[in-house]
Amino acid sequence: MTPHVSRQTTLGVCLVLALATLLGGLDLPARGYVAFQFAPFGLVAGLLGIVYVFALSNRGLIRFGIGGRRILLIAYWVAATATAFRILLPPPGLVQVGLAVSAAVAAAIIVSRPNRESAVAWLGIVAVTLAVIKFALVPLFEARSGLPDWGLFQFGRTADAVRDLFVAYTPQRPATQAIHFGSLVCYAAGLWIQWGRASSVDGTVG
Repeated sequence: MTPHVSRQTTLGVCLVLALATLLGGLDLPARGYVAFQFAPFGLVAGLLGIVYVFALSNRGLIRFGIGGRRILLIAYWVAATATAFRILLPPPGLVQVGLAVSAAVAAAIIVSRPNRESAVAWLGIVAVTLAVIKFALVPLFEARSGLPDWGLFQFGRTADAVRDLFVAYTPQRPATQAIHFGSLVCYAAGLWIQWGRASSVDGTVG
């Protein structure tokens, strides 16, 4: 049985997810002055968004209802989830490849969880792990992996090329990180709204 999702719930969820997608796509350049830029999620984040919406729906964390509201909610959840992965995944490179594959495996773990509480705990573990790697370990790697150029021996250029193979690091302004944190807060608000709604449905998975 597919639970009913009221118009008010649909509207509230769509509004916070739309805001999450908008804020998550905004970027400020690390240097110089350029107006706000909107960069939507790419293929990797989009595929992870689809996988995670299926996983979260399977465990009853999010609900879609029926008819037109179902299509609308699916579209908003996929876009917002893909945007969340755009924020949390590090720049392109081997590190991103490994983390994207690991995140996909974690989605299978979320599906296998016995209840919603353990499923959302795993979702939190994935988010925090990606955030720590992107915003703490990757900048540390960038700062500590340089080499000097000694005459004919261009060790610095070689180190830069090898480093970019692993992760093409681009620094972010604190303002950009604050905007993206706001996006994740909006995403969590969407989960919270649907969590309360799902709690009123006895043992039904949408």
